Amino acid sequence: MKPVPAFISPESIFFIREVKQAHFPSELHFHEECQLAYIIKGAGKRIIGDSVEHFDEQELVFIGSNIPHVWYNTDINFPKSKKLHSVSLSLFISPEKFIKHMNDFGNVERIKQLFRRAQRGMFITGKTKTRLISLLKKATEEKNSIQHTIILLEVIYILSTTEEYRFLASSSYVNYFQHDENERMNTVYSFLMKSFNRDILLAEVADLAAMNPNAFCRFFKSRTQKTLTRFINEIRVGHACKLLIHEDKSIEHIAYECGYNNVSNFNHFFKLIKKTSPRNYRKELEIK
Repeated sequence: MKPVPAFISPESIFFIREVKQAHFPSELHFHEECQLAYIIKGAGKRIIGDSVEHFDEQELVFIGSNIPHVWYNTDINFPKSKKLHSVSLSLFISPEKFIKHMNDFGNVERIKQLFRRAQRGMFITGKTKTRLISLLKKATEEKNSIQHTIILLEVIYILSTTEEYRFLASSSYVNYFQHDENERMNTVYSFLMKSFNRDILLAEVADLAAMNPNAFCRFFKSRTQKTLTRFINEIRVGHACKLLIHEDKSIEHIAYECGYNNVSNFNHFFKLIKKTSPRNYRKELEIK
């Protein structure tokens, strides 16, 4: 899928946006502003940089400038549901404008370090997550611009000092997408998200992109920095994690539901991506 540049705001240093829709927008995109995104309601697949994971409600992530991202609701997450609701609350911050204004108040190195860390996407956890969500909610209720500024400074301070997070994108990730590319990856991406739970042939996907298989493999890897096989397996394993958390189904049942023809294959790819077996993953969650 080709990420597109998103127009956010030419003037503001920061602003808050609430989204209430049946589904989140499914277009992979990026923008100059950093984004603190709180998923209030919704579930599906999340892509940030080269990270592909399942997402669920009540997650909080901080995304750096110009990092491609999308929260993709797939029909498989909401079988036969007629009332699909996705709700999010996001704080957008222009790093360039924020640093420019903060320069007058002293050393901004810690703030610059935060924005550099955000280039990999930060999945926020623990008490930090609770505090930041509370501030986001407070910001939507406040009408006073001075209070909004105070909240912004508190958010930045918390993010720049916390250790309660994990990185999402790999340390080597670079956004290689070009603005003038065509829409072929949008078609491929949508197809993979909807069809990951069945056998997918390379020729089938390449045909969607109007390319021969060899050319498509080179094209796909140059844009996603991973092979088609790896990408599909990350989608499948992400969905499996959701089922292991929320469903009391057998490992074998989950393997087939995620598109694997046998449990051995499922165990192999799950361990390759999550560094543990499906059974141990479930046990660890039960202990917590």
